Order: sequence, then C-alpha cells, then structure tokens
Amino acid sequence: MAKILREKSSIKGRVLLCLTGQTGAGKTTLGREIRRRGLPGFKPAEIAVIDDGVMSAPIFGLINRRVRRPCRERDDLVPFEPYLRGKRLVVYVAIRPEERISRCDVLLRLRCDDNERRERLVSSRKDGAVRYEKSLRKPDAVTLEADRCFDLRSDSGALWDQL
Repeated sequence: MAKILREKSSIKGRVLLCLTGQTGAGKTTLGREIRRRGLPGFKPAEIAVIDDGVMSAPIFGLINRRVRRPCRERDDLVPFEPYLRGKRLVVYVAIRPEERISRCDVLLRLRCDDNERRERLVSSRKDGAVRYEKSLRKPDAVTLEADRCFDLRSDSGALWDQL
C-alpha cells in the first residue's frame, strides 16, 4: 500500500488515504501511528491526519494545535486546506467517509473480529458496550469512490507490518 501511495504522490503531489471500519476496529490508533511514525516514503511532517473533523496542526513548528472543522455537508475537506500546505499525504479517518468526501485515492478498510472490537471498546470507554451494540446495527458497507481499496485485519496483532 505504501508503494501505491508514493507512486500517486509523485504524480499528484498530494494523496488522500481514507481509513474506515467499524467502531473499535483501530482507525484512530492507526491514524495516530501513521502521524507519529510516518510511512515508507513519507516523513511524519509530510502527513496530516484528520480524524472525526479534528486535525493536529503545528504552530511555528513548535507546538500542535487541534483544528476542529465539523462537517455539516460534503465539503471534500476544503476547510482544512490552509493547514495542508507541504503535506504529501492526507489521512482521513471516518466510519462513514462518503458523508464528507466524494472520493479518495486509497481506501483502507480495517476489519476486526466482533469479540475483539467489543473488548477494545469496553476497556477504553465508559460507554464502550453501548457503542459496540449500536455498531452492530449499522451497515459496514462503504460507498466511497477510490482508485485502490484494501481490507486489513486489525485483530491480527501485526497491523503495522501489513502496511
């Protein structure tokens, strides 16, 4: 996947990677690790991660500020554009990405065993059991247009190695 992102970046300049999956599948955790570590061919400073309408943006290269731009309608992340200068990879993290963006270059859908998802949610949130039960009633299908799509098992223990 990283090879495809590098190729697209060399052609387009900036690539949009969308991370999606059910609640508790590991989207936020993976997005945080990508921002912290980078990806092969992308330094952390070249990566922006937008998770649930929030982006961590550096101020004068010293500290990070949380930029919130909630979505009221499909806006293709335009409100974040001033903070994306110099970014070669934008990672958008969302359960229903098609509600905000019309397409992406690469779609990465995280899959996770239901028992593992439940355990993650219950151990990390007060309302984890409720969130898990709600997620069972929501469809898992994503209707976002993408040039390439990947499914990744986030309960395998070696998620990072699969990238």
